[in-house]
Amino acid sequence: MATANDVLRIAAGELGYSRWTDPQPGTKYGRWYAQAHGSYFGTSGVPFCAMFVSWVFARAGQPMPGLPAAYVPYVLRDGRRAGREVAKSSARPGDIVIFQWDTGAVDHIGVVEANRGSYIQTIEGNTLNGRVARRTRAWGVVAAILRPAYTSPSTSGASAGASGMLAVDGMCGPATVRKWQQVMGTTVDGVISGQVVPDGRTYWRPAIDSSVVRYGAGGSDLVRAVQRRLGCGVDGLLGPATIRAIQAHYGLAQDASFGPATARALQSALNQGRF
Repeated sequence: MATANDVLRIAAGELGYSRWTDPQPGTKYGRWYAQAHGSYFGTSGVPFCAMFVSWVFARAGQPMPGLPAAYVPYVLRDGRRAGREVAKSSARPGDIVIFQWDTGAVDHIGVVEANRGSYIQTIEGNTLNGRVARRTRAWGVVAAILRPAYTSPSTSGASAGASGMLAVDGMCGPATVRKWQQVMGTTVDGVISGQVVPDGRTYWRPAIDSSVVRYGAGGSDLVRAVQRRLGCGVDGLLGPATIRAIQAHYGLAQDASFGPATARALQSALNQGRF
């Protein structure tokens, strides 16, 4: 048995995976599932959202009726039969979320990362053109919430403890941004503001909690302070060049994706009172 935090930690560690950069046929989750369920699932083109969730729960050692599975309707059927369905409005981190895009069978599955009240935040596989990514979803597409029998509920949310120390969990949420702002000497509000979407494209920032990024003009004072410290172009936008500069600052691979390794390096530095 595991905790909800165990499942979320494992799921977040997969953020940024893409089937298109996987050097082998199919996906890592499909190849894993194929070991016990047939070679078809390890081939290219097989949807992998349910196999991703199954892989995460298997790695965590957390049983769940309906898992492992490759077909979302079976997960919903078995979860309901086992009495694991809860009210959608009560969704909490570590729950399984089932999506339905139209009036047919349920279509998609993910793991709840946060209940934001007016919307839900998730980690999903086979999304954004074959990636594992953090998403925000409207309640209107949520068909069901299933709750595993965890040993304890989640305490996730990238919060700082009583000591003021951040959890080094690779998830850049409000507490991490507030601490970052404190260290950089800018306004402390837990928000990276003014992030204009350039040319209709969004930056790939899978480890940054969508609740802390605000789009619009003007840029962010926090990002400008970081850019001045690193000696890169000062425009207040946390774009690819700035993310690469942050990664170079921490001696990481410069892939321009603010992923879990970058977030953990930042959190570790902030816990020492430095950037």
